[in-house]
Amino acid sequence: MADNYFLAEVSFEAGNKVGGIWTVLTSKSEYMTQKFGDNYLAVGFYNPTQCAIEFVETPPPQYIKDALLDIKLDGIKIYFGKWASANGVNLVLIDSKDFEHRHVNEIKKQFWDAFKIDSLNSPGDYDEPLAWSYAAGAFLSSLSKVLKIPMVAQIHEWLSAGAALYIKSNNIRIPTVFTVHATVLGRAISFGGEDTFNFVNSTVSADPSMPYKYGVAAKHLTEKAAALNSTVFTAVSKVVAKEAEVILGKKADFVTVNGIDLKNLPAQEELDSLRDNAQLKFENFVNAYFLPYYNFDAKKATIFLTGGRYEFLGKGYDLFIDALGRLDKTLSDDNYVIAFITVPSGTVGIKNEVVANYLTYMGIKSALHEDITNFDRLISSNPTIPETSIDRAYSKIINDTRRMTAQLRRPKPTNPPLCPLLLSYPEYDDMILNKLKENGLENSEKNHVKVIYYPKYLTVGDELLNLTYHEALSISAAGFFLSKYEPFGYTPLEAASYMAVAFTTDHAGFGEYYINEIKNPLKGIFVEHLINKKRDDIINQIAHDMLKITLTNKDELLSLKLGAREVSEKFGWEKFLPFYLQAYDAALKRI
Repeated sequence: MADNYFLAEVSFEAGNKVGGIWTVLTSKSEYMTQKFGDNYLAVGFYNPTQCAIEFVETPPPQYIKDALLDIKLDGIKIYFGKWASANGVNLVLIDSKDFEHRHVNEIKKQFWDAFKIDSLNSPGDYDEPLAWSYAAGAFLSSLSKVLKIPMVAQIHEWLSAGAALYIKSNNIRIPTVFTVHATVLGRAISFGGEDTFNFVNSTVSADPSMPYKYGVAAKHLTEKAAALNSTVFTAVSKVVAKEAEVILGKKADFVTVNGIDLKNLPAQEELDSLRDNAQLKFENFVNAYFLPYYNFDAKKATIFLTGGRYEFLGKGYDLFIDALGRLDKTLSDDNYVIAFITVPSGTVGIKNEVVANYLTYMGIKSALHEDITNFDRLISSNPTIPETSIDRAYSKIINDTRRMTAQLRRPKPTNPPLCPLLLSYPEYDDMILNKLKENGLENSEKNHVKVIYYPKYLTVGDELLNLTYHEALSISAAGFFLSKYEPFGYTPLEAASYMAVAFTTDHAGFGEYYINEIKNPLKGIFVEHLINKKRDDIINQIAHDMLKITLTNKDELLSLKLGAREVSEKFGWEKFLPFYLQAYDAALKRI
């Protein structure tokens, strides 16, 4: 246990699931507890909805009570408890809503005077994290006064940057480590369909007008100020470190690669059980989804999965769908693929036809099972039963099955929908749906690539699929994560750990690390090369790789999956946490 300093880790995603940093924090939480014990504290944003799931409020220890008494900010509420998804680590949540309404303009002026952060025309989503992170900085200042040992503040990305800037502008002697997971401007460039990788590699310094062009000036300047004014600056991969050097004008002191929690990965036997249960749920859903329209055997289909934030171009969903379009024209006979696209977006419920088909299908399955059960009981209880009774029982099963099947298979004017959920916006405005249709992927009977676009987070209790993301990975033959912009990228590593063959790219931090650092890599994780290649060649290569996975026999596919799992086990936090600890030691020495 580290007893020479206290670590406070500040993130907008502590206790508040938004994206990848939540995974970073929760996956390493057990290791942080082992290393720091009660000398570790996560500091996060108070989101009442997430709080009900993630947060267990408990009486605060004396040092927290003392720190709260010292805070001079009005309009903030601070809660102390345990973070349920992070092995019960100590967690402080800051509710800064009232403080934001009263003082955000004062904060903007203070940061303009101190750091020349131009927030005059900042977007609506800038004020909340600015006020919250400023309040977090004030809390850290008070906390440092009551602790009996030195404190290091680990601060993640621009959303939390105000904490570092509060500490700097008020001359508080707290060593700060600011970690960039992706630059604001880099992500904005990728949103626009431009190639961030080539921009970084062909530019000596970023054009100061670019943040204004992309509408991210305030966020970019806040991030840049934190990078320049923190005690230690780190980046999560060599890819983002190079990007930060160009875009932020600061070279990273350390590259702090993110790991996974190997201790919480299911063992092989558990994974087999997880897969079997998930397979049954998914097959029920797929049969109910397609059988009302035409014959389709879900058991024979190869499942491909992609997912992540809805960053259509940055995450490479366009490449994935274009490659599926070419694969569809290649496949023949009994070779089928189900492309499962799990990209959350706005939804307002389930489509009526999907609900009706699912209820009818499950009704048939349930009724038929009950009739067969009763028939088996009838035979076993009376072996001398008259044959006419057996005939009547058979007749009932057959007639019931025919009646309900006719109801399920009544003629329909459309194909199975590409998306089972109602979007909160017109479908013609959805880029994924438009790209699917552009490629002729419309779930028609002649399509050998079937698509299920599921724009919701996969969770237990979901009203339709009732499938977790990890369950979905476990039943997939392969996960395709074809990012054109990905500072690190957990998704292929996560897929591999649940025994799906994983595809990443050489634009991703993980892909770059895999190519350069994993010696004699096992098969099972593959890197698609995008750098200096024509788009058409890239799509052809991806489609070729999809075809190879589709045609791979079960034994060879299992070997690839086992290889993927074995590679993922090289990425435990035991290996990568020391890089963060080095950064903390360096920060302490610089104060």
